[in-house]
Amino acid sequence: MTMTALTNRILAFVASLRWRAEIATSLGLALVKRPLPGTVEFVAITGSAGKTTTKDLSAGILSCLGAVTKTQQSSNDAVMVAGTVASTRRKDRYAVVEISGGKPHAMDWPLRLFKPRIAVVTLFQREHARSDFGLEQIANEKFRLVNALPKDGTAILNIDDPLLRRRGEEWGGKVIWVGRDQGATLQLLECQSAWPQPLTLRVAYGGEQFIVPTRLYGEHLALSALCALAVALAAGMALPLAIANLQTLEPSEGRMQLVTCRDGVTFIRDDWKAPVWSLDAPMSFMRDAVAPRKIMVIGTLSDYSRSPSKLYPRVAEKALAIADQVIFVGTNAYRATRRATKEQQERLQGFSELRQAARYLSGILRQGDLVLLKGSSRVDHLLRLIADREDPIACWEVRCGKAEFCTLCPRLYDFNRAGIDNPLASVDNPDESLPIIPVGMGRLILVGLGNSGDKYRFTRHNAGHLALDALARQQGLTWQWTAAGQVAEGLLEGECVVLVKPTGTINHSGNAILRMLGSEDLSRIMVIYDDIDLEVGTMRVRQDGGDGGHLGVRSIIRVRGTQNFCRIWLGVRPQGDVRKSLSQLRQSLSDKEQLVAAFNTGLERLPV
Repeated sequence: MTMTALTNRILAFVASLRWRAEIATSLGLALVKRPLPGTVEFVAITGSAGKTTTKDLSAGILSCLGAVTKTQQSSNDAVMVAGTVASTRRKDRYAVVEISGGKPHAMDWPLRLFKPRIAVVTLFQREHARSDFGLEQIANEKFRLVNALPKDGTAILNIDDPLLRRRGEEWGGKVIWVGRDQGATLQLLECQSAWPQPLTLRVAYGGEQFIVPTRLYGEHLALSALCALAVALAAGMALPLAIANLQTLEPSEGRMQLVTCRDGVTFIRDDWKAPVWSLDAPMSFMRDAVAPRKIMVIGTLSDYSRSPSKLYPRVAEKALAIADQVIFVGTNAYRATRRATKEQQERLQGFSELRQAARYLSGILRQGDLVLLKGSSRVDHLLRLIADREDPIACWEVRCGKAEFCTLCPRLYDFNRAGIDNPLASVDNPDESLPIIPVGMGRLILVGLGNSGDKYRFTRHNAGHLALDALARQQGLTWQWTAAGQVAEGLLEGECVVLVKPTGTINHSGNAILRMLGSEDLSRIMVIYDDIDLEVGTMRVRQDGGDGGHLGVRSIIRVRGTQNFCRIWLGVRPQGDVRKSLSQLRQSLSDKEQLVAAFNTGLERLPV
């Protein structure tokens, strides 16, 4: 094991111990400090969408009745819930707690720590599409919150969700139904949110109709507004007073949040998370918006079952039908642009690095533009596109892994800590580049080594490139350009494969591959390259080993700190020529057919 690998294991072990200690501390504090029964009324909120906005609006409305503690941002797992319970104060009248409930037993610890008096369930959606936790299981887990209510407790449920309605009707306790259906206690009759106008509702309650102005944007937030008003009703507040308080509240951060820059460009931040099923709502908002120019920036999508190669082009088509300009950012950006027509290429851009997107936007945005940011706070941190326009930022980190907004992070403007002296530093530093190909997708990745440029294209040293070119032709695959090389995807004997030809010089292949693939494990990667010791038409396959004198392979081993990757040597020495001169590597390869045949034989012998 190399020192780098050993260090990484030690750091991972220390991090796991620290995390376990934090869990134990949070749960222990919550158990010790949880309020005595009856001193604080707990309002618990769950659902597959709209939780955070509902929580913030509910807490804002209830604050006129007394002190309130609430979940910070979207800290809704068991440990974070424990932290919220532990932070509840003696003076609090209400504690408004957001709970995820999207995994098996997610409700176990929260329901040990407190008993809700009011429980809100917004809706059910299939979360984490690749998991085995289906929609019925999600509904059952989240509805445990309602089942935990006391006899005099109140459930607030979305009547328009069939699964939720069925469970609510079977429950038998007190329910305030919200939604469009005529059976709703608080019925939504009409909602409008056409930019630049904010969301306005017309609702019916107790035989009367009420107009509900808000500072929210997007018709899909009507559900959160209804749920928050219902919480106020359950707490004994008159509806007119609840409406008056609601209209003073701003959107939650990163949930259709309005940000207007000094230069007159308006951003709509919907950048907390981006499951595929959540795209329709902000896209509908952009479709109905009235603005001189509409621009959409889309980051990393999640919770989808189809392949990203099919998904991203489809999302791009939908976005192009709405917006004047569409920009994709992240590891899948090149997929979104791969099928663009000539006309669409002028309106569709893809960047693997956020800083590149920031530079592009700085050149095209103008006063009056309406820009939607849709992405993941854990992966993309799209907020930096706004922050950098107002004041150049220091941090362009691509793998920080923090599930929080950059507004809370000290690195955003800390140039010393970020290790960047110049905020306009080059984006070509491999250490700061996004991995363009996510390795952990169960795919086989074939990396062909070679030199960029036409004069090297058919040389013997470019055997790796030539072999992949031939394979792409055989399989009918199309090469796509990315910031760090060419990529082609397809099926080979039923196996999903990705072909990669990094740009640059072959002797520095390690940096290029790091940029393309990130720091992921190399066990699913096969490196194909030339071997002057072997005649054309011969090959060798090996799982690991040294570099054998090949500087490109030596670079990979040095940069990645491991020799544990599969490689295919392709013979390039002319047949019958006993010389092993390096000058032969610069010669054109006239017998490419034999090289390709040897490569195909090598593929058949891969140990996968």
